[in-house]
Amino acid sequence: MNWKSIIATAFITGVVTIATGMLLFWWQTDKAELTYNSIKSIPFDDSSNKLFIQQVEVKNSGDRPVEDVVLLLSFSNEAIEKSKISIDQAISHSKEVDDRSIKLNIDSLNSDEGATISILYKSNSDSSSGAAISLRAKGVKGSLIGSGKKKNKELIVIALAAAYAGIFAFAISTKRGRQILPILAKSMILGRSLSIGEQKNTIASLLSMYGYPDKAKDYLDAGVSRQYWVEADLLASEAINGNEVLKNNTINILRRVSEIPNVNTSSKAIVLYNIARLHKSLGADEESNEVIKSAKKLDKSEVESRLMFDPIFDDDKKI
Repeated sequence: MNWKSIIATAFITGVVTIATGMLLFWWQTDKAELTYNSIKSIPFDDSSNKLFIQQVEVKNSGDRPVEDVVLLLSFSNEAIEKSKISIDQAISHSKEVDDRSIKLNIDSLNSDEGATISILYKSNSDSSSGAAISLRAKGVKGSLIGSGKKKNKELIVIALAAAYAGIFAFAISTKRGRQILPILAKSMILGRSLSIGEQKNTIASLLSMYGYPDKAKDYLDAGVSRQYWVEADLLASEAINGNEVLKNNTINILRRVSEIPNVNTSSKAIVLYNIARLHKSLGADEESNEVIKSAKKLDKSEVESRLMFDPIFDDDKKI
């Protein structure tokens, strides 16, 4: 190796080393990030209003804890009928609920911790946009899920580039190295996509199995975790406004979900309850009543509470 090659190799190695150090320092620095996602069902009719279900999920997507988290959901012309908050009971929190707003205060969320709020609300319009969402924490402003997904991919590329920086330095400074550089580059950029959650995959698989591949793809592209009981509410409310084929297929999908081992008892009760709603909408009262009995055995208070305000069962209330 002559002196020009020595200088070139030293220069390239130095540049790569400094750039790699800067990238690693930036990438490894803990960041605070708070994200949310919102899913709203299509409307289903009450006697005088439209009923909607909206689910809002909050998550600490960063690397360090966030403190004094405040989530405010505000409605303009809609009225809240019922709400439910799902959060680890070990996490200190409080809530304030009235007819038009819900405020959730969380003392602290560790990385990957979060909460879910599900709301049943009334509106006199099919075009209701749902609750306006404001999410903040100490020194952090919440953002809608989507941009974080792109950021994670960029960080993975940076990490891979840093890991192979030494190989690049060698490759571009030698003749043999330059020959094998294309091969190394191909192997460097290969990777696997991150898991998007077992429950989401299960629902998407069932949707595909029963002839709804486009809807299954929407589930997989959403980039957010799913919960069986919320999805049962959403799928059933959509099917009730559809044709008989859609209703029967949704019954089959939800029945398969209810048979999955290790599903939370309360979630399974809600899945069965939605199967009963679909049977009821098809005029199969006997099947509906049998499924309601099974659901009550799992979570009687939840099922009876839903029966009180569910317009599908209005005829039963008059008897």
